[in-house]
Amino acid sequence: MSEAGCVFCDVVAALERADACPAGQPGQVLRKVRDLPASIAILAPDQYYKGYTMVVSKTHAIELYELPERQSTQYYQDMVAVARAIATAFKPRKMNYEALGNTVGHLHWHLFPRYDSDPNPKRPTWENNHPPRLPSPEEYADTLAAIRRYLA
Repeated sequence: MSEAGCVFCDVVAALERADACPAGQPGQVLRKVRDLPASIAILAPDQYYKGYTMVVSKTHAIELYELPERQSTQYYQDMVAVARAIATAFKPRKMNYEALGNTVGHLHWHLFPRYDSDPNPKRPTWENNHPPRLPSPEEYADTLAAIRRYLA
């Protein structure tokens, strides 16, 4: 189920047909990590936090409780599987989970691996304003491969 005019509904549709699609910012690309039962895992263009991935619901919903129980449970399991794969691939000290939806009203989780090398590792990510870190195509490919390796 999709909602006309929803940015993430359009992204989900695009990534069901291809491995990448344009992001909201010019010159940035969203790369599909994996198509999962209830969601699509998407590598964020900004890799300031290496492995930063979004898990976007395939079904348009604004709140988790709007999904039928089986689907919300599967969506949660998808998110946990992605988090586990990122943690196994990159060994962060902590994983931050954010599901706000204030800007884009479509259910999605932001998974931020946090490292000791973070400028402020014990504070929220949004407190560290930074220019986007856009890796080379080879580094994006390596990051995708590392996460996919551990994503069952």
